[in-house]
Amino acid sequence: MALLAGFLTATAVGRTVAVADFPQLVAACEGAVAGDEIVLAKGIYRITGKSRIAISQRPGPVTVRGETGNPADVTVEGAGQDVAAVEMIFDLTDSPRWTFRDLTTRNSFYHGFKFNAASTDCILRHVVMRDHGESGVKGTSDPAKGVYPDRLLVEGCDIGFTKEAGGTRSVVEGIDGVGVQGWVIRENRFVNIQKGGQPAYGAFTKGHSRDTVMEGNRFEHCFIGASLGGGGTGAAYFRDHDGSLEHRGGVIRKNTFVGCTDAAIYLNKADGCRIEENVMKECGANIQLRYPATRARVKGNEASGNQEPLVRLRDGAVIME
Repeated sequence: MALLAGFLTATAVGRTVAVADFPQLVAACEGAVAGDEIVLAKGIYRITGKSRIAISQRPGPVTVRGETGNPADVTVEGAGQDVAAVEMIFDLTDSPRWTFRDLTTRNSFYHGFKFNAASTDCILRHVVMRDHGESGVKGTSDPAKGVYPDRLLVEGCDIGFTKEAGGTRSVVEGIDGVGVQGWVIRENRFVNIQKGGQPAYGAFTKGHSRDTVMEGNRFEHCFIGASLGGGGTGAAYFRDHDGSLEHRGGVIRKNTFVGCTDAAIYLNKADGCRIEENVMKECGANIQLRYPATRARVKGNEASGNQEPLVRLRDGAVIME
């Protein structure tokens, strides 16, 4: 126990590791064992001398949380979205069952949280993510090995950019999952996910992802709000090497979209999705379905503030009864 820089106590189900500076946070994460609860004292934890906090082959359950429950009290930050020295904040590889909650991450070149390979069953709850150059949350699969960061829950988070102009990098996204299954994105806020009039996505999964659920979220001033299959996927990254679809199944329901520049909801080669009870206000477009592979059930949605149809079918997409 003395090896950890932070104060550590044993409990019946694991250890409590109290940390108060960046070296202690790194030591606690890189040395975590199942059952650990890593508790961050109030303050700013600036990443220095590293490109990220790398968590590799550390199966949980492990919890990383701010001690007060208020995300504003604990911030883990990089050097800025245009500074490559800090590429991401937390980077998990083959590390399932980690939970992060009650803290803020900001100012990284690529991502706030990156879940790689078999980092399944993780949770982000009550986390503020600001000014991450490419995305607040990224899921990267490994089809060559058949491992995927499935069943991520993102709940009660606030994700986006400080400025209305949004991000500055070539790719700008809020949540991006490639080849993932069973992601649940619930009751979050997405704000200012923009890229100078070019495509940007508030939340989307692709690469033959499956069964994504997006529900109860609020999208404010994003380019595209919620998308299944948007953006396209390189051939090597499709789940199970099956490039026939970008997404299968899933639901987008009871979300609110305000002031999206383009479509509030966009489906691209997505089969069997349900789009239900969403509210769209003053968006450039409402619901857009694209390509013959796209088939969706659409029910109970409302739109106002534009002259677009509620649903626009493009390039052979089909509404299912």
